[in-house]
Amino acid sequence: MNKYWGHALLGAIVFLFCISVTTICFAGPKAPEGYRNVKLGMTKPQIIDILKKEPGNDSFEEMGDEIGEIIRNDNLFRFAIYKFDSQGQLVEINLQMREILGRDKVLELFNAQHGLNIEPSKKFVESNRTVEVQDNKIVIKFASNNRSRSAKSNQ
Repeated sequence: MNKYWGHALLGAIVFLFCISVTTICFAGPKAPEGYRNVKLGMTKPQIIDILKKEPGNDSFEEMGDEIGEIIRNDNLFRFAIYKFDSQGQLVEINLQMREILGRDKVLELFNAQHGLNIEPSKKFVESNRTVEVQDNKIVIKFASNNRSRSAKSNQ
């Protein structure tokens, strides 16, 4: 009986080790899906509803295929532009960095928060999203090739 429990315990330990290694291998950095409660793929009415519900947020404006927002209560970003495709889905978020901190400090803090390593010459690409630096902005968007492929398959 003791021999059986010893083998069972060893088997359980090996199984847990394999699960742990698999999790570590596949749990790398993930591109953010959006900013705060706004996620890529949402519709314009959904985002307007979210922005209206955020406490103290009355500083946004619809601008055709975009919504501009003055960001309050965030140390990294001061302005956001949410860009929509022709179907009305959010495909890109531009986050204007706060100048008082400086681009390097904002990137350092943003990278630490999300487990990324983006910099002006290095973007992060995940299967359907990218995060990159453009001038004084961090841009979160759907990867171009995946969005165009999915648009073609819908026609």
